[in-house]
Amino acid sequence: MPASSDRPAPSRTLWSLVDEAARTRPDAAAVRHGAGTMTYRQLRDRVEGTARRLRAAGLGPGTTAGLLFDNTPDAVVAFLAVAGTGARLVPLEPDTGARALRELADELGDGAVLGSEARLRALSSADPAPAWTPVPTGEHGAPEDAGAGELPADTDPEAPFLLQYTSGSTGAPKAAVHSQANLVRGGEIYRRTFGVTEADRVLAAVPLLHSFGMVSGLVTSLLSGACLVLTGRFVPARTLETLAGDHCTVLLATPLAYDLLARAAAAAGPRPARLRLCLSSGAPLPAEVADRFRARCGQDVQQIYGSTEAGIIACQVPEDTTTRERGVGRPAPGVSVRLTDDEGRPVPEGTAGQLLVRTPAMFAGYLGQPAVTAGVLLPDGWYVTGDIARSDEDGRLHLVGRKDSFINVGGKKVNPHDVEHALTAHPDVAEAVVWGEDLGGLGQRVRATVVATAELTAHDLTAHCRARLLPHQVPGQVEFVTEIPRTSLGKIRRAAVARSAGDAGTSLPGGPRA
Repeated sequence: MPASSDRPAPSRTLWSLVDEAARTRPDAAAVRHGAGTMTYRQLRDRVEGTARRLRAAGLGPGTTAGLLFDNTPDAVVAFLAVAGTGARLVPLEPDTGARALRELADELGDGAVLGSEARLRALSSADPAPAWTPVPTGEHGAPEDAGAGELPADTDPEAPFLLQYTSGSTGAPKAAVHSQANLVRGGEIYRRTFGVTEADRVLAAVPLLHSFGMVSGLVTSLLSGACLVLTGRFVPARTLETLAGDHCTVLLATPLAYDLLARAAAAAGPRPARLRLCLSSGAPLPAEVADRFRARCGQDVQQIYGSTEAGIIACQVPEDTTTRERGVGRPAPGVSVRLTDDEGRPVPEGTAGQLLVRTPAMFAGYLGQPAVTAGVLLPDGWYVTGDIARSDEDGRLHLVGRKDSFINVGGKKVNPHDVEHALTAHPDVAEAVVWGEDLGGLGQRVRATVVATAELTAHDLTAHCRARLLPHQVPGQVEFVTEIPRTSLGKIRRAAVARSAGDAGTSLPGGPRA
């Protein structure tokens, strides 16, 4: 890994990246989607034209744009154009409903909702319709008679730009505030760490609306002059075809996507010959998934560990093949880490402690929530991640769990990941999610939801767990489901799992068969 530097990178806007690439590589491919390609000159022209139309439609400093952010060139242009207007931007799931948009308008004030014409028509027909002005993200992104608005002469790269909503550890949505400069600094870390250059073609098989796809895909491609390749919705067979047919060199995906790609590759055509780098984020990367992908697609997968608030924190790199137990890798360039006990004292190497980090891409805080911000962003700039981790003799980080997810069973702490590991060791269990159920003043008990691949009972699983866990770690109740609910990035929606299990009420011993 390249040596980190304490010298801060100069503050830059997203527009400066677009403009520089258009001046230095005007005819190079910037964005590719299907059979269509947009050059850097075309990208700059479209971004500037769209930004002027957005200004004419009323967007600018002090207003907010909600972008229904699908993985299309139109959405990429709209994202960059909003940055050029000086407005703030909220990246949204493409199927966000009218009710959610009205709540955002109530919270954030005047603005517009940007999306495809078909999606905006559907939203406009809702009763009541969204409060924000609908603006299509196509080439004619505002009424033709609106004229051309003037762009701000100087957009402050450190001004609040991105409002990225995250549930964090509490489950209550809050907007992490990032500047354009933050995003550029995050992209610079990826560019330096993984050697992304203008020769690369970066396939983003993750949503661009989330920080991993946005920074490692879109921003890093702009910084390096690479081509960003988009496939729309993730379909394993189509993604494999694009990897090979478009000669992609970098793949960004989640662990779930890598698993699906490896399984699809068994029946697919030739391996993607140009692929040199595969990055995974969004959830822990199981070793068996990485092994399967390597066997069928010929490439190692490198895990990225980060957060919406702090950006990239640690990463594995292709050169580090000294051991299989790489954890989540070493701290990324420019990132500082501390591991402490509950009193804030450093813990010895190899001992688990709460993880605090300082990164070049640190958020400014949670919008309108100073008390919550103060609880995680300390005055000296350290961010309390909420994760429990340990470091090894080579400086690698190994995540142990989340501090607030530990289950208190009669005063004894249970790490849900330990129980999940025991459950998935059963040959007929594909997935398992474990959490603590509150019992009023009596503490908590361990509960589990599992996806089984064969006929199985809760009694079978508790017997299996008793042979591998301490008595207080064994689940007191087990539910069976056919699918674990996940976000678009592949993260398990633990709160949804617990709510669903609360309705299921499957008691031990014995339970429904899969």
